[in-house]
Amino acid sequence: MIKFVGTALQDKQTLLFYCQKEGNEIFFKAVGSQNGLEFSDKCNYIFVFDESQKEEQNFNWKSFRIARQHDQFLLTYKLDSEKDASLFGALSADLIRWQKIGKIDEIKETGTVVPLFQFNNNYVMYFGEKDIKIASSEDLKTWKTETKAVLKSRKASFDSGNLEVANAYVLNNNILLIYYVKKEKDGKTLYDVGAAIFDKSDPTKPIWRSEEAIFEHPEEMENEKMQPFGSAISGDRLILYWLIGENNLFAVSVPIPTTSTGLKHKVFTHIVKKSEKNPIIGPNPAHPWESRAAFNSAAILDNGKVHFVYRALGDKDLSVLGYAVSSDGVNIDERSTEPIYIPREPFETPGGNAFSSFAQHFASGGGYGGIEDPRITRLEDKIYLTYVAFDGANPPRVAMSSIHIDDFRKKNWDKWEKPKLISAPGMVNKSAVIFPRKIRGKYVMMHRVYPNILIDYLDNLNFKEYLKGHYFIPPRKKFWDSKKVGAGAPPMETNDGWLLIYQSVGHQDSSRYKIGAMMLDRDNPEKVLYRTHTAIIEPSERYENEGFKAGVVYPCGAVIKDNSLHVYYGGADTVVCAAKADLNTFLNEMKRNREPKLTKVTSRQFAN
Repeated sequence: MIKFVGTALQDKQTLLFYCQKEGNEIFFKAVGSQNGLEFSDKCNYIFVFDESQKEEQNFNWKSFRIARQHDQFLLTYKLDSEKDASLFGALSADLIRWQKIGKIDEIKETGTVVPLFQFNNNYVMYFGEKDIKIASSEDLKTWKTETKAVLKSRKASFDSGNLEVANAYVLNNNILLIYYVKKEKDGKTLYDVGAAIFDKSDPTKPIWRSEEAIFEHPEEMENEKMQPFGSAISGDRLILYWLIGENNLFAVSVPIPTTSTGLKHKVFTHIVKKSEKNPIIGPNPAHPWESRAAFNSAAILDNGKVHFVYRALGDKDLSVLGYAVSSDGVNIDERSTEPIYIPREPFETPGGNAFSSFAQHFASGGGYGGIEDPRITRLEDKIYLTYVAFDGANPPRVAMSSIHIDDFRKKNWDKWEKPKLISAPGMVNKSAVIFPRKIRGKYVMMHRVYPNILIDYLDNLNFKEYLKGHYFIPPRKKFWDSKKVGAGAPPMETNDGWLLIYQSVGHQDSSRYKIGAMMLDRDNPEKVLYRTHTAIIEPSERYENEGFKAGVVYPCGAVIKDNSLHVYYGGADTVVCAAKADLNTFLNEMKRNREPKLTKVTSRQFAN
């Protein structure tokens, strides 16, 4: 049987302390880890002595905190007993042999001493299980406490419950304090995690405090007994340890909080920059077929140029596709004077008619419907076009056509293959994209049936059967993408996996479309490795709020060109816009702000 006790930092190594029963005896042990997740198979035995040098045999401890102080370590802990609420202490020079110093009479709550730090020649301890206060000591044994709290719970905030001290760390000129927030729900105690930063020149006053929890108790774990166990800093990550059940230890890795963490929701604003040339494509009054809107453009990189296939609306409100090309991805070198793709089949033609030319549509009087929101993917020697087919009456469905790459390059637009419907009748299905290569021998497609992104694995693209949706990626509760999600551009392969640009609407802001990004596993793209904590593009510019549909940014295309990520999106259902980011910076920021997930802490020493 194993009972986990606590964690500590020794130089760049994380130590994990635990008790293990061997025969009739219980031994106190510690194992080390370089990354905070995988611990050594070799352990050190730990010895704790009282003032009479009698060895401790009972390690029924909790609230275990260790802080280094130059040539020694201070341990503070409490007994897991309702009879004695005292805080206890012990000292060690090597983290192996400990000398108990008894009760810390002045403090009855969990406390953590700031490591490698003194203020006015005094050691500093933060303590508290409701509000957080501060204490000072000359000798680590006798403490002087301040009556005024340095952190209190905040109404209408994530930390409105009782606050319990976790750990303190000295980072540059600041002190980082991690704390737990206790909340009661349906008779269970749940924990969130917050952070505050204090200036070393005045450790009583916080200079920053997290407005959001740096980690929330997962909803799917609310029925589990999940207790905070400790924390550690490993590299540029803060690792939070959790005891789930009686003896299952998990960890979650999050970015180290800084004074700029509060600007997390703005971070992608600085990384993904909207083009100063926006909109890069707009309606052309000289062309009746695109006189009212040119927007929602697909994009593909071929021969060093970005080729656009965009949705256009003209005098008759019929949705068709136009074409443009750019050498630099922003400035348009050439643009078609006629549509390159028109509704031809009854399922995509207002009134259910079939036409072979654009002129026939105008002769019939036009009508609302047609070809909407294209995506294009090069797969082998073909360009595949997926789009929303709408006849003006029945639910919109996904359709697909293709053209040989040589005909695409030569602009032989009459070579588009006869389109076919690939989604089932009777349901709205949109946002279909095709992966640019097979995965595990299968073609892979994404599409959207409210509110999820669906994923299909296909033996071929003949579509004898309709898309089914073998897997799905859902919206996230409490996030910006909480209401519905849909694939934007076809996924792009990177060293980290498949980068998917997607669009979403959240319940918090249900009238506005926003754009995010997620990283999918290279071999199992139904598995989301991480996704952006907030939107990377929001409708904040004039050209995104003035048009047919205000407050909409809608991506249909993205390419990686010259180590830059280019995202193309519709603004207000009227124009085509561009945004750009350095690819490496973007991917690194995605990883830094990834959503934390619980990871099992491993060591063969823990095997019972």
